[in-house]
Amino acid sequence: MFLASIFKEKTCEDEKGVMIAFRNKPKTPTKDIKRFCNRLYGYKDHSQKGKYLYQRKGLLDEIPHILINPIRSVVIIKKKDAQQLLNFLKEFDVEIYMKDVKLETEDIEKFETNSHEHN
Repeated sequence: MFLASIFKEKTCEDEKGVMIAFRNKPKTPTKDIKRFCNRLYGYKDHSQKGKYLYQRKGLLDEIPHILINPIRSVVIIKKKDAQQLLNFLKEFDVEIYMKDVKLETEDIEKFETNSHEHN
């Protein structure tokens, strides 16, 4: 009975997720959008005329997530990670839509797969 209750609590907590859709406000300067995207998604940095290539990590490399492709501005994350992403989005003054979602087993598996790919 004890193990079952621990498993049940863990499962309930893992099932809570958040879908966050966002967009830059109209007339946001291109340089600000580029800086926002680089800090959120990461980017490839070239040095010495392309001789060296570095992958610079973004915020989403630190947070297990599901990116809804091809719509790069919709992401599903665990509820416990939502505040970190929301703080980032507010820093860039983007428009935000947020909805609680119930994570399915396949979603949780995608989080684990994505976090292993980024490490």
